Amino acid sequence: MPATRKFGLPLTLAMFCLLAWAAPSAAQQYTLTDLGTLPGNSVSKASALNDAGEAVGVSDTPTAAIATIFSGGKATNIDTSGSGVSLANAINRAGEIAGWNSESNTNFDPQAFLYSDGSMKNINSPSLFPSGTEAYGINNSGEVVGTGYLSPSNFHAFLYTGGKMTDIGPPGSLQASANAVNSSGQIVGSYYLTSGEGGAFLYSSGKMTTLPVPAGSTAVSALAINDNGEIAGALCPVSGDAAHAASYANGAWTDLGAIAGAASNVGMGINLSGRVVGTAIFPQTQYHPPKPGKHVPFLSSTDGLINLNTLIPTGTGFTLTDAVAINDSGQILCDATNSNGNEHAVLLTLK
Repeated sequence: MPATRKFGLPLTLAMFCLLAWAAPSAAQQYTLTDLGTLPGNSVSKASALNDAGEAVGVSDTPTAAIATIFSGGKATNIDTSGSGVSLANAINRAGEIAGWNSESNTNFDPQAFLYSDGSMKNINSPSLFPSGTEAYGINNSGEVVGTGYLSPSNFHAFLYTGGKMTDIGPPGSLQASANAVNSSGQIVGSYYLTSGEGGAFLYSSGKMTTLPVPAGSTAVSALAINDNGEIAGALCPVSGDAAHAASYANGAWTDLGAIAGAASNVGMGINLSGRVVGTAIFPQTQYHPPKPGKHVPFLSSTDGLINLNTLIPTGTGFTLTDAVAINDSGQILCDATNSNGNEHAVLLTLK
């Protein structure tokens, strides 16, 4: 499945490092479609994309996020439970959506949901995770993965399948999150043990394996996995250099490169052709008051990472900031800032 955007994901890259279509050339361009917002809102944020071009994310009110599907030129509120905060994080081929709800912005009480046939089903398991659950991935069989909280600071990865939620650990972990799941049930995520060790994992056939860290790196991250078992993420270097976007296949990592000047480059989505999209984050430019560095979305190519802003027509009124998913048709889901300074989810389609 294409990668999902992680809202509030506890294990970020920073924790560990302080179908086929032709490779794009400079001449190839994408059309840009503004996915809009719910009526009365001015901000939307992208999360995930399926092969039908349906996207999910949130539309923001001044005080809360609302789980939203963007389909057929329309943004639709899918929060049938009426929660105070609702986040849609993943969508599969059938249009089933996974995410989580919370009754308020102040109390920590996330409740994972599965949206299907026009309604939300709460799939939280209080007996396993008394402090709540957050869903981040779903495959075409309707299996859901995410984070289950034993307490607000102690959490494990979970798998929800066949109407049952399972704690998949790993054993001895203080903190672990499952980020994505493919159609074979392979799961990727990150963990941190009580002993202080940590890493990225691949869970397959009931067994969890720590992904190797290649020579020249101190850590790796695994954020997305396609149906071939190829993984997208990042490599953290031994030196103080920027993290590089990376992919993992056949037991080895491939360094996909970096955008010049960026402090971190992270692969967030990968399609069946192995094309990776993600975001390059530049250093913070101001601290008092804080002013974060700019974000640049990228697409992997044989020549390195390409800034997606160079592949859209001029005059769109948008500046792309983050690329969060790519489907098997090559469509790319991004966040962008419009001429009014508001963030909108947008969809790029190759001309």
